[in-house]
Amino acid sequence: MAQEDPLETEIAAGHMLVDARLEEQALAHFRALLERHPREPRAHFALATALDALDRETEAVPAYAEAIRLRLTGELLARAYLGLGSSLAKIGRHGEAVEVLAAGSRRFPGHAPLRAFHALVSARAGKQPKPVVAEIVEDLLAHHDMGPYTESLRRNLAALRRSAAKSPD
Repeated sequence: MAQEDPLETEIAAGHMLVDARLEEQALAHFRALLERHPREPRAHFALATALDALDRETEAVPAYAEAIRLRLTGELLARAYLGLGSSLAKIGRHGEAVEVLAAGSRRFPGHAPLRAFHALVSARAGKQPKPVVAEIVEDLLAHHDMGPYTESLRRNLAALRRSAAKSPD
């Protein structure tokens, strides 16, 4: 029988508070967790995802960056690149977002959600033609499991298509 990770249990408890929209309690929980584990990249990532879920992207950016700097690993690292890039794009820092998502895509070439967000942000930043990106993202959605990113990708794809219709590249 696998031994339970106490940190993961605490992170899950914090995300339950986020899901219940108990914003202040959730953030206090994650900040207290960080005080106890300041060098733990998973704690920084957990705070970042909570801030992101609560539409506080400006605050999420340094938390994602710190999780990456502290050498988060595996799927969580791929998700940190995606979260950081997405948050940067949402606050209008498109050039930085493209760089972060490109770095994540190079590091995780098989991570379809990262590739899709990289394409979308590149198109928004004017680095790729919108109609071509729309086709690529549509293909990725059709042939890959995007998990929790599916709806966000669909919304972003629809926005890109509307934008392309107004001013085709």
